[in-house]
Amino acid sequence: MANNKVIQGFKGFDKDFKCRDFQFEEGKTYTEDKAVICNKGFHFCENPLDVFGYYPPGENRFASVEGSGKTAGHSDDSKVACTEIHIKSELTISAFIQACTKFVFDRVD
Repeated sequence: MANNKVIQGFKGFDKDFKCRDFQFEEGKTYTEDKAVICNKGFHFCENPLDVFGYYPPGENRFASVEGSGKTAGHSDDSKVACTEIHIKSELTISAFIQACTKFVFDRVD
């Protein structure tokens, strides 16, 4: 699916700020040629709670991100694959939990 809009989301990393052996840095933008969910491209979740399914709290690290370019969605959760990702800022676990709470309460009627 081609997409020119920017999608706000959240990404998990290991303790070294890597995901699947790819080294990320805060404030940087990365590009890939294809977005295939669970296979190719850069992945993140729109719902921060979904990130815990891939990177549970503990030694893992978390960041707010923006995804754009070509995108593909996941049928099981809010996971998105994209061809361009910008790592906005690393979040402390406290800030990440606040983002989870805000995400939920923003959707309550």
